[in-house]
Amino acid sequence: MTIKDRLTGGELKLTGAETRVVRTLLANYPSAGLTTVAGFAQRAGVSVPTVLRLVTKLGFSGYAAFQDVLIDEVSEKLNSPLSMFDDRSAGEPGAGVYADFMRNLAGALHQAADDFREAEFEAMLDLLGDERSTIYCVGGRSSSTLALRLSLLLAQVRPNVFHIGNESVRLFDRLADFNSQVTLVVFDYRRYQADVVEFAKLARETRARIVLFTDRWLSPISNFADRVLVSPVESLSAFDTRVVAFAQCEAIIAALSKRNPDRVRERLSVIEDLRKKGNAHLHRIEHKNDDE
Repeated sequence: MTIKDRLTGGELKLTGAETRVVRTLLANYPSAGLTTVAGFAQRAGVSVPTVLRLVTKLGFSGYAAFQDVLIDEVSEKLNSPLSMFDDRSAGEPGAGVYADFMRNLAGALHQAADDFREAEFEAMLDLLGDERSTIYCVGGRSSSTLALRLSLLLAQVRPNVFHIGNESVRLFDRLADFNSQVTLVVFDYRRYQADVVEFAKLARETRARIVLFTDRWLSPISNFADRVLVSPVESLSAFDTRVVAFAQCEAIIAALSKRNPDRVRERLSVIEDLRKKGNAHLHRIEHKNDDE
């Protein structure tokens, strides 16, 4: 069993600070753990003793023993027949950009599945599925479509979901409605957007709960977010991909629907009836205007 397996298995009982260490390591596995303990702690935004406590929980006598195992894992991976086969088969001649790109995206989805941490995901579902709370979704210039997509999907399966347009000059005005019964979902990827980070910080000061979608380099929001979901973003083009993040949003909706299918079915039925009534009303108005 690798160290990653131990971290994602769900058996460890972690403090909030230890959870930040785990996020940092998994987001840059295993390289984050191959630096000095002080460097690792600084990157995770925790103290050195916090890192050492986690290492002890993993069953190691010290940080050096922990690093020895990480180094062995790297060596095994670099020299395995499977990894060499994957490296050499990438970009097969004649496959073309399209096929290579699609295979690359498929690999990113597989990586996200391999990095899945059930306990963290279930805790995120607890926040997003709590109908006593109000949910606001916000993103940056390149991720606002993700925030809009998730808000539209969430609104189908639960009430009180709103999208905040980042381009609004009144962005920060929305904080007047925030309190401990608000969950803010933030999408923030590298070249992290200063106004989005500041908005999340101020939301935290209102005691709102924070759910963050980000990349493996971790937005500064990860230092105070309640839950973090990381996605691979590297692609074969000059632009980062958001395919995995879109898939994560849809996986969340699928999981919430599975948790409470009767409640979701009832809500969807109400929505469908309202749409039919609305369309019928519009049809009568249009027909009346045609007669005139």
